[in-house]
Amino acid sequence: MKKLVLTLCIALITSNTFADNFEDGFKATQKGDYKTATPLLKESAKQGNSMAQVLIGLMYKNGKGLKKNPKEAVNAFRLAAKQGDADGLYNLGAMYDSGQGVKQDFKEAAKWYQQAAEKGVTDAQIRLGIMYQSGQGAIQDFKIAEKWFRTAAEQGDADAQLILAMVNASGHGVAVNPIQAYIWASLAANNGSHEALKERDKFASKLDPKQLELARELEKKCLESHYKNCN
Repeated sequence: MKKLVLTLCIALITSNTFADNFEDGFKATQKGDYKTATPLLKESAKQGNSMAQVLIGLMYKNGKGLKKNPKEAVNAFRLAAKQGDADGLYNLGAMYDSGQGVKQDFKEAAKWYQQAAEKGVTDAQIRLGIMYQSGQGAIQDFKIAEKWFRTAAEQGDADAQLILAMVNASGHGVAVNPIQAYIWASLAANNGSHEALKERDKFASKLDPKQLELARELEKKCLESHYKNCN
């Protein structure tokens, strides 16, 4: 019994040490102190901390704190992705998408994006939507593309909201809907998209007064429902 208690205590202390390594390393990166951060994060990553693995990957990818090395970045992202880490999944997909550290492979990129998208990563959802829209890395399917754009838009992502506005304006994956086009462009503009401002005004000019009034009422309803009731 004493041996079991001692083992549990050692495991707890070790676990706390690894957590402290990551926390201290992360804080150091926030200050730009990579000299302090690097050994702490490397140790944490070595012990299986997926967040540390992602940070090490980003450091290798961007050449901050570590010499730029795309292959090592891929290795680090893969370790995190194998643990189901959402950021690891997305970043591994991005490496295959751009051909950094690995041979460019859009199908492989889509595979990792899919897993990240299912975990709620909006950048992965948008990129996956674009792949379905273009037929690059996935079979072209405008409806699936629209689904992923909407999923990201409903999380408040301004880029996705603008894309969804354009989808409603063009009718790719949905019926042409100028009111929905206005609503999503307006939401994107309110969330900081400067490009969406121009599109919102353009869409507004195509609506008659009653349609514009309805669109604004629906937009308010959409905001109040946190983007879940926007039709």
